[in-house]
Amino acid sequence: MQHKQIHQQRAAVYQWFSQLLFRELDEKQLASLENGDSQAWIASLAAVPGVSAEVKRFERSLGRVLRRDSRQLELAADFASLFLLAPPASVSPYAGHYPHTTAAEERRQMNVLLIEQGLAARENEPSDHIAVQLALMARMVAKEERLSAQYYFLHHHILCWAPLFRDACLVRDNEGFYPQAVNLIVRFMQEDEQYLESLLMDDFLFQQPALNMTKGQPAL
Repeated sequence: MQHKQIHQQRAAVYQWFSQLLFRELDEKQLASLENGDSQAWIASLAAVPGVSAEVKRFERSLGRVLRRDSRQLELAADFASLFLLAPPASVSPYAGHYPHTTAAEERRQMNVLLIEQGLAARENEPSDHIAVQLALMARMVAKEERLSAQYYFLHHHILCWAPLFRDACLVRDNEGFYPQAVNLIVRFMQEDEQYLESLLMDDFLFQQPALNMTKGQPAL
């Protein structure tokens, strides 16, 4: 597969999960998750190396949600109880609430990065929300931002706290839809980080001058 196509697919994954985690899903969005195209797209994520088990768990959690009698109301309640209450009653989706930084510092840095990419936090949502960070990563990938910039943002702004966020979500509800969504996107990001590392290493090796194997070689 060509790198351009891979980058388009990477951007789509980041954008999809950003929208999923931004707010409660309405009935129209739930209906779209039920259609064949969406189901096929989710299933296709299993082709990404290292994430097939997480995709299967997410598919099972989605199936349970879609079979609920009052699925939109119940899922909205799940979202609220998991993300919207003040910690420790719920799990914070804000990077600034984790040990690597402070809310003020992370939001300052995120605001600068959003402006650089021509974005703004949606509906006054603090800029260190996981959905905003995923949207920014989607924009960087879609614009084919430098691989080093993509890697730096993913490594230093998301993966430095997202695994802790995932673990806390799974402790709350190991089989729930939103914890499994977080589990899947975090696993995807970990694999994406390795993918970016491999591309950066390839670029590094390509740029190295050819070794002069004859320099200093003793005469026969």
